[in-house]
Amino acid sequence: MRRFFSNHRPDIGARAILTGADADHIRKVLRMHPGDTIHLFDGAGSDYRACIDSIAPGRVTVSVLERVASKTESPVRIILAQAMLKDRKVDEIIRYATELGIAVIMPFMAARSVSRPDSLRLSSRRKRWEKIAAEAVKQCGRGRIPEIQPADSWEDVLIRTAGCDLKIFFWEAESEPFRDDRPPDSAEPRSIAVALGPEGGFTEQEVRQAQSRGYATASLGPRILKADTATIAACAVLQYVLGDMGRSVR
Repeated sequence: MRRFFSNHRPDIGARAILTGADADHIRKVLRMHPGDTIHLFDGAGSDYRACIDSIAPGRVTVSVLERVASKTESPVRIILAQAMLKDRKVDEIIRYATELGIAVIMPFMAARSVSRPDSLRLSSRRKRWEKIAAEAVKQCGRGRIPEIQPADSWEDVLIRTAGCDLKIFFWEAESEPFRDDRPPDSAEPRSIAVALGPEGGFTEQEVRQAQSRGYATASLGPRILKADTATIAACAVLQYVLGDMGRSVR
C-alpha cells in the first residue's frame, strides 16, 4: 500500500488534500484513480487508510476512513549522538538511521570533526536532514519521523542524554563488545543514548568526559570501520540486542 505524509493529524471522515510531489506521483506515476485506496501517515505514530475522491494537476483530495496505530516503531527510544563528518556522510546516516528505527538524531561537532558548519549552514543542513528523514520514513513504513536535534557541543550531548536508561560509547580503542549484561529480572531500558565519533575518532578527554557521565565503552569488532559504517553497525547491534530486530515479526 502506498504511503503519503500528512502534515497534520486528520479526523476520521474528514477530507485531506495532498499537493506538490505527492499529488504528481499519484497522478502521473502511479496513475491512480478516484476510489483507489492509499495510506497516509502523520509522522507522530499514526497511519490512516484513505480513499481518493478526486485527482487534479497538483492536487489530490482523499477521505479519511480509519486510523491505525503504527506497528513499526522500536520498543526502545534510541538517541544517536553523531559527530559531524566530511562531505554529505551525515545525510546518508540520517537516511539509514531512520530506516533502523532511531528516534532522535543529534549531530554535534566533536574535537576532531573536520566539517564545522556555522549556524546558518547548520540550519540549512537541518532542513535537508528533516526532509531526508521524512522521505526515509515514507519508504520504510515507519510511523514516526525521527527528531533531528543538533547539539551545540559534546558537553551539550552529555547533558541532554543524562536521563537515558543506558548510555553506550562505541570506541575503537575498546576491546570488549557490547553485551546485554543486565540481571534477568531487571527492567529493560526504555531509552538508550549511543555516541559515535568523527573520522579521527574521539579524543582521550572526550572519552573521559563520557565515562564520567555514565557512558559505557564498547567495541564494534576487530576491524577498523569507517565512521559512517560504524554508526550503522552500532544502531543495528542495539536494535538487535535491545530493540525489535532480534524479535519475531509481528
